[in-house]
Amino acid sequence: MKEKRASLLFFGALALVYVSIFLLLCRTPLYDFTSTRGAHNDFLFSSDDVYYVSSFFSTTMDTSLRVIKHPLLVVIGWLCTRAEHLALGGISLKLHYELIVMAQLCVSLLSTFYLRRILEEHYRLERRWALLLCAVYALAFSTLFFTFIAEHFILSALLLIMSFYYARDRKTWLLVLLGALTAGITTTNAALWAAIVWFSGEPTAADRRRRILTLFLGGTCFCVMVALSPARAIFFQNIIGGGMNSFYNYGDHYGFWDTVRRVFFAFFGSTFFYLDTAAASPFGDFAGHALSFLPSAAAPVTAAMVLWVILLGWGAVQGRGSQLLWAPLAVLLCNLTLHGLFQYGLKEGFLYSLHHLPAQLLITALALRPEAEPGPRLSAGRALAVFLACVILLNLPGYGALARFIMGK
Repeated sequence: MKEKRASLLFFGALALVYVSIFLLLCRTPLYDFTSTRGAHNDFLFSSDDVYYVSSFFSTTMDTSLRVIKHPLLVVIGWLCTRAEHLALGGISLKLHYELIVMAQLCVSLLSTFYLRRILEEHYRLERRWALLLCAVYALAFSTLFFTFIAEHFILSALLLIMSFYYARDRKTWLLVLLGALTAGITTTNAALWAAIVWFSGEPTAADRRRRILTLFLGGTCFCVMVALSPARAIFFQNIIGGGMNSFYNYGDHYGFWDTVRRVFFAFFGSTFFYLDTAAASPFGDFAGHALSFLPSAAAPVTAAMVLWVILLGWGAVQGRGSQLLWAPLAVLLCNLTLHGLFQYGLKEGFLYSLHHLPAQLLITALALRPEAEPGPRLSAGRALAVFLACVILLNLPGYGALARFIMGK
């Protein structure tokens, strides 16, 4: 009963915090990009919210080459907007934006709920440790940002977390649907879903056959859903050429040490914290009218990042003999390979935070399992509590600076 009450209090408080932030943001020009803030993408940290709100979520389906990256998302956005138009008639673009964010708020709370279920049911964590990790997820800068800015990343996070959950529960048909949706929201995330499915299995011949079948059905389901959608012609005609062009356009070529620094701050910095910023987009556009993260931060923030890397490594070492380690580790390594080794989108590394944040949390959770020694487990829990305090307190000045920028002050 006590544990149930703790969960209710946690999610009630989290919902209250989220709703309060949303109501405050509604009083700013953030959602009214046709007036004060200026109607251009990359306004904040490379987010394409203007395009997302006005083209993806539109009564006319998007037919640009962006469809190859998000083939089912553009269809979902088009259908949702048509339903909105039928229910509410012609509404302002500001209200349209706010309705999208309200939906994302619910998606964000649901992703936190599924994360708690994974931590308690699969990792068998005590509720206090599970809720502590959920708080880190829910209050991390990237989670908050992509909850309240119209973008697809919070939806991708939910689908990946649900994939982690149902892969361990062997729910094949749910996994197949999740695979199709995951790829349909962001095509490259098909690799992350596949890694979750493959590395969540048991080392038996029967389970290997089940995983192969799941991967085949997931890929088939995705292709069928796209083939039946209005996006089919654009997607299938341009997937190879458009994909190669995207990799060329967004691939970076930094030197070794510059790459290491940028990966460190993108994966373990801006994922959780508000870092140092530049008053322009990552590509140098919109000088004075955009914000982007630099690969640097104040000393306390950098120290907190180092603490997180230690906790992450501690979890990996503690779970080295566990089957629970391999799926989240594979997801993290896939992201590191794509954005670190191949440097795809590394300049905008913050954008992909929610593609690997759940995996990082699950790796860290291994240090808090009942199998861990009581002393080290308690130390890991205390270190995690310190990290959560850092996530909350060290981000406050950044939130203030962000608010002043949005208000044009």
